[in-house]
Amino acid sequence: MSIARCAILSLLFTIFAVCAFAQKPSELLRNGEKAFSNGRWAEAKAMLGQYQDAKPGDFSVLTKLGIAHYHLGQGAEARRYLEYVAARSPNRRDPELFYYLASTLHGLADWDKAIIAYKSFLGKCGEKHPLRANAADNIRRCVTGMGIGTNETIALVENLGAQVNSAGDEFAPLPSVNYDDRLYYAAARPGCNGGLRSEDGFVDLEKGDWSSDMFTSRRTNSGWQALGSLGGLLNSSRFEVPLGFNADGQVLYFFRGFSTYSGEILADTAAKKDEYLLEAPAFKSPMKPAEGDCNPFFFNENTIIFASRRAGGQGGLDLWYTTFADTAWSEPANLGPIINSQYDETTPFLANDGRTLFFSSNRPESMGGEDIFSAVFDDLKIDWQAPVNMGTPINTPSNDAFFRLSSDGKTAFFSSDRFGGYGERDIYIAYCKDDITAQTTTSKPELFYAVGAENALTSKPEMVVSIPAILYESDQGLRSLDNKKIAGQVAALARKHPETTVLVTVFTEDSGQSKFDLYYGIKRAEIVGELLTDRGVPAGRITLRSAGSAYPIARTVINGAENPASAKLNSRAEITFTSLDPLSFDFQLERPAVSKIIAANGLEEWDKKSKGLYFKVEATSARQILTNDALAMFSDIMIESQPGSGAYQYSVGYFDKYNNAAQLSTELQGVGFQEARVIAFINGIRISKAEAVGLLKKYPDLGAFIKG
Repeated sequence: MSIARCAILSLLFTIFAVCAFAQKPSELLRNGEKAFSNGRWAEAKAMLGQYQDAKPGDFSVLTKLGIAHYHLGQGAEARRYLEYVAARSPNRRDPELFYYLASTLHGLADWDKAIIAYKSFLGKCGEKHPLRANAADNIRRCVTGMGIGTNETIALVENLGAQVNSAGDEFAPLPSVNYDDRLYYAAARPGCNGGLRSEDGFVDLEKGDWSSDMFTSRRTNSGWQALGSLGGLLNSSRFEVPLGFNADGQVLYFFRGFSTYSGEILADTAAKKDEYLLEAPAFKSPMKPAEGDCNPFFFNENTIIFASRRAGGQGGLDLWYTTFADTAWSEPANLGPIINSQYDETTPFLANDGRTLFFSSNRPESMGGEDIFSAVFDDLKIDWQAPVNMGTPINTPSNDAFFRLSSDGKTAFFSSDRFGGYGERDIYIAYCKDDITAQTTTSKPELFYAVGAENALTSKPEMVVSIPAILYESDQGLRSLDNKKIAGQVAALARKHPETTVLVTVFTEDSGQSKFDLYYGIKRAEIVGELLTDRGVPAGRITLRSAGSAYPIARTVINGAENPASAKLNSRAEITFTSLDPLSFDFQLERPAVSKIIAANGLEEWDKKSKGLYFKVEATSARQILTNDALAMFSDIMIESQPGSGAYQYSVGYFDKYNNAAQLSTELQGVGFQEARVIAFINGIRISKAEAVGLLKKYPDLGAFIKG
């Protein structure tokens, strides 16, 4: 810290102290409690400390002093106050006292005492206390912390120092692409352009927090030196956070919003300045920052990994990815249940090998708040390995996030609000004993989601792409490693051919109850659909179908005796590709071999029902099993759905002509299915009347469907 800065801070503290001493004890108490309720922890500590000196022994004041020290990152001082009150007033009905005592002990890694304090809090707080669930989770995190060891690949972790960090909030470190000694970051502290603002982005001088600006710093022989903010054109009265660079470092992607959870992503082009352009242009992608999508990582101009609470996730914030191909971004895909949990996963970073992912999560496998985890994509299994906690000294019982490797893999930067820092979150640097090779190597294919595109699909001399049927004996068996590999193969092919629709059809063994066979079939189709969406296939491109036990591949009875092989052969999921136009590749479904002795002819009938134009009657749409036995007279019932929809369309019949289907629809309406209607299909794809108009020339029989 410079002599001038020390002198200024000393003068300000002296002025503040003089003002505090000039107040009467009652004024100190009133103003100190007001500062406490507004989250002005430094002011609260100073004024309540003065009151304590004048009127010692007030347990409520001592508790507030302990909590203020906790929020200021002063763990030892917080412990001293809170333990004093808890020891002398053990029956005190103050849940916050024991929660913050537990959190302080937790932050100091005093695991056993923290667990005891959390249990004291749980015994004193009500069932509906907002911190109850968090305290229960923190007990599990303490247990995790006891078993977390030291990361042997890390030599040292240190704070970047007072030139970079302050009593405010520093976060989102971003190493420069072109300069090894340059670091960009966000800071919310006095002097930032937006001033003090509420969570909704409004100016709030009393309760607001400082908005964030973007800053840069440089490493010198004497340590990290601040270079100042990025200037008034990039930093505005709103919140700004640096997000990433393009490959050559000439484009800075950054967030701007009236709050930290609602805004937009902009792209500042350093190489091409437009003197008439007052603001950086918006970056267009499927991300929706205004709706809460956050913390994007730009692997390159064509791949973004980000955090979101959007529907279809595992719970909390999940990690999603989207890719750009040809002229459009793909629908964001969830990274799946191995990476994501019901807790929060955020601040992703993918190393240059395209396989090693770093992210932060507050799952119970963390030792405190958010811990930094790493996970490696296995090319052979075409799936992620289980995430690994990076251990100490990277992680602490506090919040550790925004992990970023330097380009040479020798150092890493991250933010943390661990005890002993300068203020709220600080930026830290980790020095590696050995280079992290994931950052200095490249892979083929370049990224994890492309694995399987070249070698996982069987290419025959006549260029026929083959996908085996998925055999299963249980729901869990559908998720076997072999079946996940098949799903990876399908996903790779689907990404390569975005014009196609993926049909997932499940066939079941015959239980004697067709309505249950059909329902179990669609539930199993949902499992296969989840395997595909987890690997990047948009749900809108997948049709799930259950044919039940009506189309067996093997006879269930031979010469009056039960065939023991039929259940295994008939229980399968078949994944095929279809399109309104002929496929641009030759596709072949590999079904299990069945001897002529036990073969059934069900599939011949099924296969002809999935080609060209045909009509079916949708009897009803339901969200549970349909128990109405009126459909039991039909042998060709099918259930359709889409991943994540939860809606099941029951349809019957198979007709070349619309009028025959319309007659059946009328009959079904007469027996109670008032919503029965005719549906047109082309190559297994449902066709709306609007779509049918454009296809009328090729399929004249659609005319009656359009008029009907």
